[in-house]
Amino acid sequence: MRFQRTWMTWKHVTDFVALWGLLLGGVLVLAGAEAIVIWGTGFRYQPVTETRSVWFEDLSFNRSTGMAAVVVRSKLNAQTEGIKSDIVLMNLQTHEAISLNTHHLQPYAVALSPDASTIAVVGADAKVRLLTGVTPMADAKMMAEIETIEGATFHDPIELLFSPDGEKLAAVNDNDVWVWSLTENRLLHQYSHHPVPRNGTQKALAFSADSQRILSGNVDGGISIRDLKSGKTLKRIASSERAIFDAAFYEQGRLLVVMNNGAPHEILLYPVDSGPGNCDTYRWTCRASAPIVAIDERGDWAAIASYRHGKHLICILDLQTGTEQCVLPGHTTPIMGLATSDRTLYSWDSGGTILEWDMDAKTRTRSFSMLEWVLNPIENDPATL
Repeated sequence: MRFQRTWMTWKHVTDFVALWGLLLGGVLVLAGAEAIVIWGTGFRYQPVTETRSVWFEDLSFNRSTGMAAVVVRSKLNAQTEGIKSDIVLMNLQTHEAISLNTHHLQPYAVALSPDASTIAVVGADAKVRLLTGVTPMADAKMMAEIETIEGATFHDPIELLFSPDGEKLAAVNDNDVWVWSLTENRLLHQYSHHPVPRNGTQKALAFSADSQRILSGNVDGGISIRDLKSGKTLKRIASSERAIFDAAFYEQGRLLVVMNNGAPHEILLYPVDSGPGNCDTYRWTCRASAPIVAIDERGDWAAIASYRHGKHLICILDLQTGTEQCVLPGHTTPIMGLATSDRTLYSWDSGGTILEWDMDAKTRTRSFSMLEWVLNPIENDPATL
């Protein structure tokens, strides 16, 4: 009985060892097969580089040419690749797009000149550069990085803006506003404005049509219209109780749209030329989900972003009264910007999609996905939107 008990014990042990031996052998066989495959391919490491997402960091739209300069950021799956930035030049009228291959600049903010031949860019090194020769698009290339403005550097850029005559360049960040003369290659003016850390970013910045005045923020939270020759304040608009997010001139009718950053956001329409001194009486006000607005060139309507019932919409308002005319179905992700050209409205969202709208028919005419364009580039040729 003792011998039989010993025999059974050894049998269990050998069965256990045999089982694990088979499992280990299988693992070794699979590992060996994989090693043979890797050996046959020359041990080439092929990281996953499929693009996960694409979004717009900044967009500068030129109404007269229908062109836009866009800072595009893309996030890749490969850990070593991280996030890439580039500037894409778009012609929204002919539906073309081309990359300028500016990854090494790590662009943050851009501005497109009035003739669409030059792009001002602020990169990771905080320097202001001009990229010239970007049109015609068929021959677009980045010329030498010309630091055209002596000592023009600033951190945390929010917005760059050319004057309508192309002779000045303005910039704004969380604390200051700068205006440089491109023809004289010097700093014209620098102003401080009121920081709004809890309410968001203040970027009130706009030139008048004659390029002689600039609208920018005040240190007390309002905004001012200044003469660029003398630097003197011509008019103060909005009270210090309001945190101004953005503002824009509308020359016909001398009106000004001011977007207030709060919860919810307010959009107000001020008459600018109602008299000297301060001007705090607005014509109308409305609530919006984001401080974003675009004005029709003819002065008939204004477009604002709205979020209702889980949908990102575009509301069209009568510019004179502020009453809602219609609602456009909008985007699947939050709307980041709106712009108009003739009777066309352009809207772009956080997911890297631009929509084109025919405002006479109130219908969407075209959609462009930056993600699809990045995943399917056409080398050396403009891509069709």
